[in-house]
Amino acid sequence: MGILNKKNIIRNITLVVGIIFVVLSTSLLLNDLELGTITQWTVMSSYFMIIFMVIGIVLRITQK
Repeated sequence: MGILNKKNIIRNITLVVGIIFVVLSTSLLLNDLELGTITQWTVMSSYFMIIFMVIGIVLRITQK
């Protein structure tokens, strides 16, 4: 029943959202590099990626 634990679900959701933002920011960054400009969406998605990945990693370390 470890899969259904609330802490595990929250930790896994934050890591999945962080990975989604990694993919999103990477695709936006590649598009921006082709155009030669950096848009606000790329910066915002990279900030969200960092926030969610740090939260997910901290939760994984502290809740073993």
